[in-house]
Amino acid sequence: MKSQSIDLRIQKKLRNINPFIYTRPSISAVTVRILILLLIQVVMLLFTKSYDAVIVIGTTTLGGIAAASVNFLIYHEKPFQFMNIILQGIFIGFLLHDEFPVVVAFFITFFTLIISRCIFFKSVNCWINVSCVAVMIAWFIGKQYFPQFIITKDLISLKNSSVYLLQNGSFTIYGFDSAITTFLNEKIFSIFKVTIPEGFISLLWDTNSSIPAFRFNLLTIISSVIVFADNAFSFIIPTLMLLVYAVLIRLFGTSFFGGTFNQGDIILAFLTSGTLFCSVFIIQWYGTVPIFLSGKIILGILSGLFAFFVTGPGTSPIGMVYTVLITNFANIFIRSFQEKNIPNDKNFIHES
Repeated sequence: MKSQSIDLRIQKKLRNINPFIYTRPSISAVTVRILILLLIQVVMLLFTKSYDAVIVIGTTTLGGIAAASVNFLIYHEKPFQFMNIILQGIFIGFLLHDEFPVVVAFFITFFTLIISRCIFFKSVNCWINVSCVAVMIAWFIGKQYFPQFIITKDLISLKNSSVYLLQNGSFTIYGFDSAITTFLNEKIFSIFKVTIPEGFISLLWDTNSSIPAFRFNLLTIISSVIVFADNAFSFIIPTLMLLVYAVLIRLFGTSFFGGTFNQGDIILAFLTSGTLFCSVFIIQWYGTVPIFLSGKIILGILSGLFAFFVTGPGTSPIGMVYTVLITNFANIFIRSFQEKNIPNDKNFIHES
């Protein structure tokens, strides 16, 4: 009897020590994870001798560190918020042209983050993605430093515009592409009686875009598995966004420009314009998505619509940034509606 009472006391103490089970990682853990994933892409930039891009990212990172330091001195916030501000600075660098003036990039990053964190929002959970706001400001200040659309109206009307762009040298085709493409066509795609042309593997590996976020699509896809694996972010919004975007591009991507219905180039839309990068790292920033499952579904569908009408069929230098910002505004209305109606509506289910 005595040993049983001791066991009961021990169990009670254990319950008091650790009464909660966390279903998703903390913000600090997620931030560190994303920082590591982005560092891998920076290493790839160094490996490909893209030193200008690394300098721009380093400059905006310094702008983020400066803003985080000022914010810490004023509010004495927890360390994870310090890292969070720095992460926003890194995102800005990834979305800027590699020849963007570094001094201008630093001050845009610093003042945008300072104004947003110290004056307007004062929290990690703001309703708008501040990194995209900074890139939009950079676009208005130095539009000439951003690349132009590679695809033209005449090319959009073609069935496989990405193939044409690969053949005319708009994208680099690497030496390993041919062997991998042949293997995939013979061993896998032949089962479905389809083939992929040479160049798609290179486009997946490195687009050689002047904007770092647009380059390493394969790394971004691998990163998405890590980001979504343990419920750090919901996969609902990016999945629905890409699905709706793909359907619209396939059905109407060429017909709006004199082409044939149901002949749009999904590969070009996905592997350019930073579509994958923004869907993995940007579109679900803290505070910019609905809380409830139904709201996430609605926002995911709307995001795909916005991507189609704003970013278009691909190769846009700024389209995904505007897509994210418009989605942020849509989120305000969705959350406002749900906060007023959810108490009396059982159909709105919180995502567990």
